[in-house]
Amino acid sequence: MTKPRVLVSVPTGTGWIHKHVCMATDRLLADQRYDITLIRPTHKPYENNQHQIINDFMAGDFVWWLSIDDDNPPMRNPLDLIDLGKDIIGCPTPVWHYTGGANERPIYWNAYKKTPGGYTEWNPKDGLQRVDAVGTGCVLYSRRVFENKQMRLGPFARKLNVDGTVDRGNDISFCERATEQGFEIWAHFDYPCMHFAELELNEIVQAFKGLGIR
Repeated sequence: MTKPRVLVSVPTGTGWIHKHVCMATDRLLADQRYDITLIRPTHKPYENNQHQIINDFMAGDFVWWLSIDDDNPPMRNPLDLIDLGKDIIGCPTPVWHYTGGANERPIYWNAYKKTPGGYTEWNPKDGLQRVDAVGTGCVLYSRRVFENKQMRLGPFARKLNVDGTVDRGNDISFCERATEQGFEIWAHFDYPCMHFAELELNEIVQAFKGLGIR
């Protein structure tokens, strides 16, 4: 019996990949359910890297594409999610975001709900949820998404304001384009990721103080 082919990519602009991502991809390569090809492309910038990977994905006979950022290892096996048959499904990732406000929660998960002013963190964070957008940290894509001609026209390109500043980042822009083409965005909160980020410790102290923790 022929195994479904899966392209696993770790896009990295510098060639640096966190060791826990390497450990995660080693575990994926041992999954006997699928025929897996692992690539670690270094094209710049990030959106270009993603578009190059799409070209590689569609040039082969891959059925699924799993993209994992170089600092964003999944804690469980995201290949389990293939059985759900979704168009696009993300493994939620914690993101540090602190602006100095009192009572400000400094971490959010990168699965989003669309609001009149933009996007906010999705709730409830419980199992499988259909969401409005997901971040690109760890996402599984079905081939059918990119068989759509519109999704081959730079789907990860940022949306800009008229002055050239960024209105929508590459991940939100992708999800908006996919939704416009009728594809569904999902997140599975039982399949979270780790996220390794460099932080200044005094900022963390201030965030805790803002929450009333001394």
